[in-house]
Amino acid sequence: MIFEDFKHVTPIQIRFVDIDRLDHVNNACYLNFFELGRVKYFNLVLGNTINWKESGFVIARTEINHITPLYLLDDVYCFTKIIKLGSKSLTIKNSIVKKTNNELVECANGIGVLVAMNYLNKQSIEIPANWKKLIEEFEK
Repeated sequence: MIFEDFKHVTPIQIRFVDIDRLDHVNNACYLNFFELGRVKYFNLVLGNTINWKESGFVIARTEINHITPLYLLDDVYCFTKIIKLGSKSLTIKNSIVKKTNNELVECANGIGVLVAMNYLNKQSIEIPANWKKLIEEFEK
């Protein structure tokens, strides 16, 4: 995987509570890492164009591939990018990597499909044009 394709990266702190009986990060934690990357991405790219109390996105689908384990003292990052913009949904890609000997090693990757929502009336909406424009400009 070429990490230069990703313009957004979030450092991840591994917590003691993330570790399971096999002394590596539990598989359920990776979705939390994806979520953290996604939130930081939207905060950076969309900024104050979203009123999260009224509208935003809900996750409709997630998929994850586990490649190699993470451990408590690993130096971990979540790379995030939007790979597809539809009319009401988008597809987001994440890669969880650890830095080992100054090299990035992919530990997991996955995609999520998010649907734009009006939270007040609980209805899907078209992704607003200004959101699309900001995402497209960022991902150029």
